[in-house]
Amino acid sequence: MASLDLWSPVLLYSVALFAAIYGISYQTLFRKWRGIKRYEAASCAVSIIHGTTITALAGYNAWQSPWDLAAPNSATQNKILEYSTAYFLVDLAHYLLVAPGDYLFVLHHIATSSYMISCRYFVGHGALSAMAMVAVGEATSPFQNIWTICRMGRDISPAMKTVYERLSPFFTVIFTVFRVGLGPVLVFRISKFYLSGAADGVIPRLLVRCWMAKSALALVGSLVWVYKLWAGLIKFYASKKPGTKIRRAAKSFEVERKKQLLNDEAVKEN
Repeated sequence: MASLDLWSPVLLYSVALFAAIYGISYQTLFRKWRGIKRYEAASCAVSIIHGTTITALAGYNAWQSPWDLAAPNSATQNKILEYSTAYFLVDLAHYLLVAPGDYLFVLHHIATSSYMISCRYFVGHGALSAMAMVAVGEATSPFQNIWTICRMGRDISPAMKTVYERLSPFFTVIFTVFRVGLGPVLVFRISKFYLSGAADGVIPRLLVRCWMAKSALALVGSLVWVYKLWAGLIKFYASKKPGTKIRRAAKSFEVERKKQLLNDEAVKEN
């Protein structure tokens, strides 16, 4: 069993860092925003920082390390896991306090953070699997959160509306590539290794099954997101087709004309 030093400096400092980014974003970048959107935008700012840095850190480390999913965690890998765990804990607190009804993100954050915590603090092995999956999962985070901020602010800022409309196709495609293409392949390779019993000597089989169940659920959540993104994108472009606005205007005119006729008939009867 690994060291149970749950209050390691990297974890604590990272929690403080992400909490500070959240507070600064809330008080400065989005000070003119109102309601829950202000909190959500601050959360997005934190996610942009984490997604960018963890993709680089975890991706580089996973690329440089031998593909041994049962190997003991290195000191560097433990620090990367602590850094990422801190983000998910801070963002989980945001969702529990501000948007507890967003079950998809709440469950995702619980699953991801518990995977990394058990890998880092309880078995001391398997960091490569956690970092490979978090690198693939967070690679699209900067685009996703910029897109989300602009989507929330498109009604108050023409610039945000432009960014949102131009970024939507690219984000939808790249999110699909990572979550429907790379994600399932990676989960399959990791599941095949662990479920074969190759790591039974260092990682309990029950924990392995929990890890793989969480990974499978994350894939299902990704598929839901991909479906919603494509449905929204198709709907957006359908509304831009020539004649769509004319048909809408004609339909609106017809509705108003019928209302006027009904009003005229009511006046005549009176």
